[in-house]
Amino acid sequence: MVLSISKYSRNFIQLVLLSFLFSCGNGDEKTDVRETDLLSQRAAFEIASVPLPVVSGDSILFSASVADSSLKFDSIVVKIDDQRILVWKEKPGSLLWPSANMGMGKHVFRLAGFYKGNENGSGSMIFSIASNIIPEEFGFEVVKTMAHNPSSFTQGLEWQSDKLFEGTGLNGKSFVMQINPSNGDALKKVNLDKEFFGEGITILNNKLYQLTWQSHKGFVYSLPELKLESEFGYPTEGWGICNLKGNLVMSDGSDKLYFLNSKDFHLDKTIEVWDQKYPVSELNELEAVEGVVYANKYQTDTIVKIDPANGKVLAYINLAGLLKKEDRLGNEDVLNGIAWNPSDKLFYLTGKNWPKMFAVRFIRKKAS
Repeated sequence: MVLSISKYSRNFIQLVLLSFLFSCGNGDEKTDVRETDLLSQRAAFEIASVPLPVVSGDSILFSASVADSSLKFDSIVVKIDDQRILVWKEKPGSLLWPSANMGMGKHVFRLAGFYKGNENGSGSMIFSIASNIIPEEFGFEVVKTMAHNPSSFTQGLEWQSDKLFEGTGLNGKSFVMQINPSNGDALKKVNLDKEFFGEGITILNNKLYQLTWQSHKGFVYSLPELKLESEFGYPTEGWGICNLKGNLVMSDGSDKLYFLNSKDFHLDKTIEVWDQKYPVSELNELEAVEGVVYANKYQTDTIVKIDPANGKVLAYINLAGLLKKEDRLGNEDVLNGIAWNPSDKLFYLTGKNWPKMFAVRFIRKKAS
């Protein structure tokens, strides 16, 4: 077992050890440990709490006061998410801030107090913003059913013109392949080394991008020959991937989507995904269609429709019952694999080790 100690834990342990050493010394000796050393760890400002989560579009009232009257300030810098908003003179006050243009999820309100050019106190508060949209609810209609190779542990599915590509997972069973849509058999296939657990795929500019799970490494293949061309790295786990406006969008099983520049793979931005109440985690396989992102929610029969501009959940699609009990072979895993075919305007869906693939149309449920 490996004991992992965070930097905060280490500081706490060091403080306890110092206290122990001083307390075990000669009782008549005076130590040089000052209470101000401990007090300096306290926030210099008291910031009033705000309702959590804040609904997107609502104004947020931030209000603060000085926590220690002995501290002097000639200016107090106000920041939200590291963006400088304004400067208060000598004392903090109140700020009414609009949330309409802020992304979903966690944000930081921070005060830094200065005296004669030096920072001598700060305070911060984390707050969250939830969507102001009640997600629509969709069911589905099966338009056609095809065979799917039940040995394929599907991680990604992608159409390019009339060709269907699939990426699979598990160490030693991870491939990327062009498949026959009618039966799931491989027409072209590239095996990954056994060290790699394959994950999602997407196609951009006639190149296929494939993620791996925990190796922080992705692969780029040229099409149509499906030839390995290059590799790229990323800081998170790799789960799902799609492309949007010429760049790549990744998931890592959390409530976040990561936007990567497709030329040098640097991280452009990260968004959090929220509905009107909560963050939506377990985001897995991704597909971008007409400017929005669809994501499998791992270990559920749900696909989440997401606005990539701000992380708001636009709709939930319930796929329960897509693979019927009588069609199961006994080793099926969860729903995974979303491929939009623009030629027939249908979503092609399957799952890990499913014996079937389905072309479906999402149907909006009527309000009850």
